[in-house]
Amino acid sequence: MRVGFDGRWNGNSGVGNYVSNLLKAMNAVSGETEIIVYEDPKNPLEHVKSSRIRKVPINARRYSMQEQIELAWRCHADRLDVFHAPFYLAPWFAPCPVVVTIHDLIPFLFKIYNAPKQEIIKLGYRAAVLKAVRLIADSNNTRDDLSEVLGVPAERMRVVHLATSSDLFYPGQDAGELEYVLERYGIRRPYVLTLSAKNWRTKNLSVVLEGLSICRQQIGARFQTVIVGPPDGFREASRLNAAEAEDVVLAGFVPTADLAKLYRWADVFVVGSKYEGFGLPLLEAMSCGCAVVCSNGGSLAEIAGAGAILVDPNDAAGMGRAVASLLCNPAEREQQRARAKQRAADFSWEKAARQTVSVYVEAAKEKRGNGNSVFE
Repeated sequence: MRVGFDGRWNGNSGVGNYVSNLLKAMNAVSGETEIIVYEDPKNPLEHVKSSRIRKVPINARRYSMQEQIELAWRCHADRLDVFHAPFYLAPWFAPCPVVVTIHDLIPFLFKIYNAPKQEIIKLGYRAAVLKAVRLIADSNNTRDDLSEVLGVPAERMRVVHLATSSDLFYPGQDAGELEYVLERYGIRRPYVLTLSAKNWRTKNLSVVLEGLSICRQQIGARFQTVIVGPPDGFREASRLNAAEAEDVVLAGFVPTADLAKLYRWADVFVVGSKYEGFGLPLLEAMSCGCAVVCSNGGSLAEIAGAGAILVDPNDAAGMGRAVASLLCNPAEREQQRARAKQRAADFSWEKAARQTVSVYVEAAKEKRGNGNSVFE
């Protein structure tokens, strides 16, 4: 079986990490499957090397008609059995069956762009759903959203959970890394770690900060709040006066290796999101053996299992009480660390790669949408 994979999303993003880690894992599990990776020559996948993977450059700009034509031509010229789009941008004119990964349905559930842009993105999702013979959802929650919001029948969807890089996100605390993160980011212990994002509406940082303020009042002790990511969410929380933010360190964007160190030494990690299609930071923190307080929004309860303390995303007081309990009780915190590591072990990129290849096999047998090639 010959599969084309759109690797042009490689980069420091959720989709980029998905592309990179899944392709690396494919080398060990793909068997007789040959993978042709279509990459951006200006952003090559240099770390993906395998005798089973061949790389082909795509010169057209993403989101362009030229891209659609070039991808369709490659599907024909490379005699693909299946094409895998790791994002909602599917090759509409591909003559072979197409598999599309859907990470979440945020554009249908939250207003995150101006109205014209949001409608264009939603149209892209709908086009992908029409074109794909199989849709891979990151979680059961995303699968259910596809069914409820876009009416996708169950037989066309498969759930494949994501994973983390075991080379970076692991529980062992390396010598010297505590001193490094404290000095590099101006942190003192104890500290509670949380994340911000450009998409601050779903990350719910204002409620997290309110909960941490309540936590301070309850335990009467000082701790630092370390916020990783762009300052958008923090600024919005401050503008709304939704929380009294005390002793905050705005770390900004940090290298992935540093993020893993911050997880490993955090006393508590808080995820307050109203919605996540998967919730990779949650799994990253659990993989590092961090005690986690997590909202039950979107897929988060599904991914957390027993590996985190779950709270309602709108319950700032409950969030604060959960953090206070972990900060004040070292034994409970250590138990939660152990539960986090145990739950994280259920996820791996090798498992995800095996399940993805099985989806390719299913898709290759499908005839739906396989009209004559426009190049014949």
